[in-house]
Amino acid sequence: MRQRRPVSPRRLTALISALIFLDMATWLAAIPLIPVWHDQFGLTDGQAGLVLGAYSFSVLVFAIPAGWVADRIGARRVTLIAAACFVVAAPAIAFADTFVLLVLVRIVQGACSAVVWSAGLAWLSGAVDSSYRPRALTIANACATIATIGGPLLGGPIVARFGITESFAGLGLLVGAIVVWGLFEPGGESGVVPHADRHGPFVSLRHALQPGLLQVSFISIGFVALMMAALQLLAPLYLDDQGVSSAAIGWIFTAGSVLSVIAIVVVARLGSRLNHLLALVVLPAVCGGGLAVMLLPLGVPAYAVMLVLLIGLAAPIFAIAYPICATGARAVKIGEGGAFGMLNAVWAVGSLIAPVIAGVMLQRGAPWLVYLVVALLSLGVSFVLLRSRAAVAAA
Repeated sequence: MRQRRPVSPRRLTALISALIFLDMATWLAAIPLIPVWHDQFGLTDGQAGLVLGAYSFSVLVFAIPAGWVADRIGARRVTLIAAACFVVAAPAIAFADTFVLLVLVRIVQGACSAVVWSAGLAWLSGAVDSSYRPRALTIANACATIATIGGPLLGGPIVARFGITESFAGLGLLVGAIVVWGLFEPGGESGVVPHADRHGPFVSLRHALQPGLLQVSFISIGFVALMMAALQLLAPLYLDDQGVSSAAIGWIFTAGSVLSVIAIVVVARLGSRLNHLLALVVLPAVCGGGLAVMLLPLGVPAYAVMLVLLIGLAAPIFAIAYPICATGARAVKIGEGGAFGMLNAVWAVGSLIAPVIAGVMLQRGAPWLVYLVVALLSLGVSFVLLRSRAAVAAA
């Protein structure tokens, strides 16, 4: 029987990063399409919110099962199956012509996303050498950040130029090409921990309640998900109230995305020279300081600068948390698919509840309270992570 070719860390990193980029672009492409669906299908504001939220809800539901299955039958197999489904699900949004169909398509897309972020990253983390693993996972997160620019471009200017059917059909072809590529990439056939010794995915939650690497990754992702989801609701509404155009708001967030890419590249270049645990202790506290500044009566330029800086500071937290999660999973004999599944579920919870809570506070006329709560939360996060860092050092 012919043996598979050896794993190429660079090639496999490019493959998984491409999948993550297309997934994130698909998720964010819906944002500029909401007004189109509103006019064509008569969506209410509440229904538009459900269409957007269906994706994150699906990630929450499927992330943990996807990781659990990947640990048992192989991350590569699960990833390629989900990617093959994504070939159909990605362009299907162009043919959905009712509210129910839009929600169903977004749920399927979110399920594929959950697999890519759980099984796909487990394939990458388990197949590459430990010395290259942090860089590989950082590059994958950098591609996700770049997609925050590409997604709105796909749903906005590209759809306007070529049409929604043609644009998303092209997206489906790109995903199909990635699937074909993946068929020739090795690694990810089985987990790094023998099946008999591998714990279930929910064991990672128990370990996350104790000081250690998993706690660091889970709390970091939970905090940054809450902060970014709150800002994605509060900032556009505040800027709109100040008379800033939608285009200008988009450019402000684009500037934040560009800064995020730069920050992640710096983290990747520093590699082991950067104390990752210390960075995760310091960054939430710095974000808290930025949120406290936003409580002041700032003008639009100063507010926009702080917003861009906060978006940029959030990116390294994502980039660092995933490699730490992989290391923590190996340390306590948890399959990496299960650990990544739990990590993604934590992100989904934060992304779902933060806009709801912020929306309630906005309706009560207290947007300042959101900034204050998240700023105080950042200090608590830094304190807990400091304890976890001390426990890791002692171990």
